[in-house]
Amino acid sequence: MAQAAGSVRRVTQAPLTLSAAAARRRGLSIHERRLLLMGFDAIAVSLAFILAFNLRTSEVRHAGFYVPRLGTVIALGLWVISATIVDAWNVRAAVSMRQTVPRVSTALGLSLIGLLVVFLVVPYQITRPTMILWAPLAWILVMGDRLLYGRLVAVSSPPAQIALVADRDALARVWPEVKDHIAGVYHVAAVVDPRRGDCTQKLCEVVQERNVGEVVLGLRDDIDRDLFRGLLACHDAGVRVRSLADLYEELTGRLLLDQLGHTWLLGLPMRGQTSHLYAALKRALDVIVAIPALILLGVIIVPLSAVIKLDGGPVLHRQARVGKHGQPFTVVKLRTMRERPGEPTTWTEAGDRRVTLVGRVIRRLHLDELPQAWTVLRGQMSLIGPRPEQPQYVDRLRSEIDFYNTRLTVRPGLTGWAQVNCGYGSSVDDARVKLSYDLYYVKHQSVSLDLIILARTVMSVLSLSGR
Repeated sequence: MAQAAGSVRRVTQAPLTLSAAAARRRGLSIHERRLLLMGFDAIAVSLAFILAFNLRTSEVRHAGFYVPRLGTVIALGLWVISATIVDAWNVRAAVSMRQTVPRVSTALGLSLIGLLVVFLVVPYQITRPTMILWAPLAWILVMGDRLLYGRLVAVSSPPAQIALVADRDALARVWPEVKDHIAGVYHVAAVVDPRRGDCTQKLCEVVQERNVGEVVLGLRDDIDRDLFRGLLACHDAGVRVRSLADLYEELTGRLLLDQLGHTWLLGLPMRGQTSHLYAALKRALDVIVAIPALILLGVIIVPLSAVIKLDGGPVLHRQARVGKHGQPFTVVKLRTMRERPGEPTTWTEAGDRRVTLVGRVIRRLHLDELPQAWTVLRGQMSLIGPRPEQPQYVDRLRSEIDFYNTRLTVRPGLTGWAQVNCGYGSSVDDARVKLSYDLYYVKHQSVSLDLIILARTVMSVLSLSGR
């Protein structure tokens, strides 16, 4: 036993060496692939604008003429914003034409609308036919760069080799959720069980022999000293060491709840709660949106009230909700469901029979949410944040799901990261999925993320996708 332990120590303390060829075969990281996509798109979108300008004016100029031009800069900027909103730089979706075509088409449609609006306000020599010609040219070139990207990735950057350090029993519980997201981006070269006595030696052998570029820890608990030395040796040899939760978060924009250990909160960034600038900007956005929403409500409340009253019920529906730090408050909405006193409260489901005929139309247009603008103006809610739940659901869910209370550390919102990614929920399992997105928002809340959520919400409202 002592001899075995000594051999393990010798392996863990010896430096690992990776050949240059091995390093080249590790493949591009998610971040590097995304940057490659963005670079290709920038060239394609700018070139499309140059071609559109030349085709309309019949005057060919050198490329340098267009670089500082306002039209090219604005077109590129609008594309960046639109592509971010529709997640057009998702590296997994980029190699699938079925997913790429609708994302690119939507992003270019939004960019074209933005261009037309901008040049109605900003005097510029670019004509509307030129801008309209730009869109199909950009579509062709961007789709072409996606095909080129797919070929380059397939030929020169195969899936990165990773070694998983995880208890196989624990890994079996989360693997179905993980495997589809890493497909095509990562390849699991080996799974090393930390319960084995030769775990560290096995890890070092795998890293050396299989050109592993990353070691991924699927462990919730602390690691022992010997394994730590092995991981440190991997790090010192240029091999990235990260958690499975971190990898999953980067790929999906949500947290892997089953991999959040007891130390997770210690590393949780608190910039969203402590940044006075962010708090001021977020509050300004709340007020800027809430006031017009209340004005709109004042304009349409009389005809809406008359229609809602047709089934004999009240116009407004009041409901208790749990806010920041567990503080209760009352949400007021336009009533869209039949009220049945005495019946237990249940989650709203798709096609819920309690929704009235008028209520379906109001929900489609999201008009039932307008009275909540007053709650936002009062500061009990924000425009962006986790959706507030009813007290009985909060009591149940925090007893069944770890870290559920953490979503209460931020002010609840009219819309949130969970809503734009997975919609509404009607079960504990759905609540678990929503929490994985809510905690991602708690961890990464920022002005840029808020604007992305707001833009995706506007798209959802315009598509009449309310239920």
